[in-house]
Amino acid sequence: MKQIQRIILVLILVVFNADFSNAQQSADAISDKIQEIFSEYDRDNAPGCAVSVFENGQVLFSKGYGISNLDYGIVISDSTRFYMASVSKHFTAAAADLLIIRGELDEAAYVRDYLENWPEWASEVQIHHLFNHTSGLPDIYGLMSIAGMDINDVMDLEDYMEVIKKGEELMFDPGTDFSYSNSGYTTLAFLVQEISEISFPEFVKREFFEPFGMNSTHFHDDRTRIVPNRAISHTVSNGEYRRSYPGNFQGVGPGGLYSTLHDWEKWEQFWYGNLSWEGGITLEESAELKQRMVAPTFADGEEIDYRKGLRVNLRKGSEIVSHGGSFRGFKTNYARYPANGYSMVTLCNRVDADPGDLNNQIADVLLQDSFNEYLSEYEGVYINDELPAEYVLKVEDGNLLLERRLSPNGKMDEEERDKWKAGSWDFEFFRNDSDRVSGFYVTTGRAENVEFTKVED
Repeated sequence: MKQIQRIILVLILVVFNADFSNAQQSADAISDKIQEIFSEYDRDNAPGCAVSVFENGQVLFSKGYGISNLDYGIVISDSTRFYMASVSKHFTAAAADLLIIRGELDEAAYVRDYLENWPEWASEVQIHHLFNHTSGLPDIYGLMSIAGMDINDVMDLEDYMEVIKKGEELMFDPGTDFSYSNSGYTTLAFLVQEISEISFPEFVKREFFEPFGMNSTHFHDDRTRIVPNRAISHTVSNGEYRRSYPGNFQGVGPGGLYSTLHDWEKWEQFWYGNLSWEGGITLEESAELKQRMVAPTFADGEEIDYRKGLRVNLRKGSEIVSHGGSFRGFKTNYARYPANGYSMVTLCNRVDADPGDLNNQIADVLLQDSFNEYLSEYEGVYINDELPAEYVLKVEDGNLLLERRLSPNGKMDEEERDKWKAGSWDFEFFRNDSDRVSGFYVTTGRAENVEFTKVED
């Protein structure tokens, strides 16, 4: 009997070690592929990027590439504080939405109900319009540019609100259209400040950052504040990087957030329910908040992809919740695939980086099997007998590839289901009565809707 037990134990250990070894090999393979994606940023004489990848809220991979401040040669790490640009918006939305949950702000009310001297020309703007860019308010930074005001002028939240009030007219009737406007999120931050009777940065710190232990994260409304480990943004000209950081800028709401990879892990744990905290937002409020932040929104009765500081789309058949940001050399992107449990945040301090594309490449590695299955129905040979011409579509490493003799060829990009791009060319697929892909129309700009049919296997 003891001999049998020993044999069983040995077998269990063999299986366990094999599984552990396979898991380790898989993790190492993922790490190697992500390192390859960021290889061009792995330099000691140029600004770069920081990236974290999470699985169900836990860190799967985290690393910095390049230099955070070229003046001193400080390398980027998980404690480097990046300006988050428009990725800040879903924190602003969370703060305002928390007041709605608490009954202190009415989503269906008019902005004029809360703010004195709100202009008559914007009297029909409701609170919910501010969240999803359907207010029609002209963009605050566009107004500043028209007025000859520089983004680096010293202004506070009240000053920005005065600029918005002088916009003179809406771009469209509230709720009838979508136009990305930083004015909506400036106004939301101001509403939080007015209702809570404390500064907007202090409210977000009290309700979220401090309880969550996000001690290196803040909304930057004081240009004189010391920010340890701050990344400095850079532009590039003739191959040389130059400082682009706007030192006097202290606008909050649509932007203004500084954070680190280390702190972002806490935010991910919050979203996936893996974080314990005391004070601030309650557990019941957080559950409602997370549902409200991605609830459907509409413009003129049609659902739009923008929710509350987040976009909700499909990418290669998988739901993706995301937002990007770009501001004076800072480039940021956050993406989450809820059904798969993966998310990633990439933060860069160089104007020539594309963190959205980098995150897409990471997703192509992590979700390769799922993407391949979704893309398989497009794979095949397509012909046009009259030209004649033959195009081949192949699925490889989570991507759909176009193979033809001349450009464009290579990786294609999905606009939406059955609508793809290869370079500047548009491909619109059509289906048969069985809902199977049976061909496509290609448009080049100078030739439209040239039909190709799929060769059946």
